[in-house]
Amino acid sequence: MVYTVRQGLYPSDGTSIIHSCAAMLGLQLENDLPNNVLLVTGLLKTKDTTQGRKYLIEAFEPFGDIESAAIASSNKGFGFVRFVHPRSVQRALERFRTSEIEVQDVSVMIRGLKL
Repeated sequence: MVYTVRQGLYPSDGTSIIHSCAAMLGLQLENDLPNNVLLVTGLLKTKDTTQGRKYLIEAFEPFGDIESAAIASSNKGFGFVRFVHPRSVQRALERFRTSEIEVQDVSVMIRGLKL
């Protein structure tokens, strides 16, 4: 996964590639793709991951309880939000379809990890 991001692919593309290759080879992965995680792209690039994580949590708390959140330390401008309940992902995606979601006054793109 790290290699795919370093090669310029989005994390969701890397996840899809890994899962597709495992399926073709008949390999069982440790876990299925989680349905309670959002990929957030278009974040302001920062090396301060603590502050970036704080902004990410503030932006997505209205959609439900957050289990964890992280931003890429490689200054790539993306992060993940893991909610306690999958319904929170659906609420965020529904809002995204009708309006913008902003993190640090920047409109971001979101996507669920489920294929």
